[in-house]
Amino acid sequence: MTPKFEGEIVTYIEIKTIHGKKYKYLRKSIREGKKVRHVTIKCLGPVEPIYKTEKARKANASVYVRSLEQDEIQFLKKATRTSNAFTRDRAKILLLSSEGYFSHQIAEKIGCDARKARNAIKAFNEKGLKALERGKARGAKPRFTKEQRAEMLGIVSTDPKVLGLHFTTWSLPKLQKHFIEKGIVDSISIESIRQLLKSEGMKIKKSKRFQYSNDPEFAKKNYGLTV
Repeated sequence: MTPKFEGEIVTYIEIKTIHGKKYKYLRKSIREGKKVRHVTIKCLGPVEPIYKTEKARKANASVYVRSLEQDEIQFLKKATRTSNAFTRDRAKILLLSSEGYFSHQIAEKIGCDARKARNAIKAFNEKGLKALERGKARGAKPRFTKEQRAEMLGIVSTDPKVLGLHFTTWSLPKLQKHFIEKGIVDSISIESIRQLLKSEGMKIKKSKRFQYSNDPEFAKKNYGLTV
């Protein structure tokens, strides 16, 4: 359509073929005196659009339990009655999975997270019935090396005077200060020293404090001495 009057605007759809494919364009024509100016507003896309469809997701075999042997089924059924919550839940998950339930369905049935169900199934597929046993937790990383422990314990069992110190017995604060000053450790707490000694069955010897009294019988009563 062509505008007939000055300033008149006509919009329309034009189809163009580009590289063998047809596309729709929204265009407008404007009458300016004797001339008509044509302007493309925007592309409306292909005349015959091709919509990509998603490929069907492949079932993830790892979220389904492998085929169970008869003795495994009996073991799992028995495990569902145990008092150990970890073993009981895993046994229920595996049996439900063998019946064709999805992980999220299993989670709803036994009241757990779907990830827990998937982990149980994967563990069983890899380890078998050993997956029903909770792994031992890793112990805490030792605070000190064997060499550091040996050196600190050696100091505890040594008379302070032998080390050139001006006191006769150790205390936890004195040990703390000495270990740091000697460069054995950069820092150490009083509680860490206490636990170190406890682990080796060691105790700090306490110095004896002598008492005095104006009582004339004090020496006789306390030390069996005669004055």
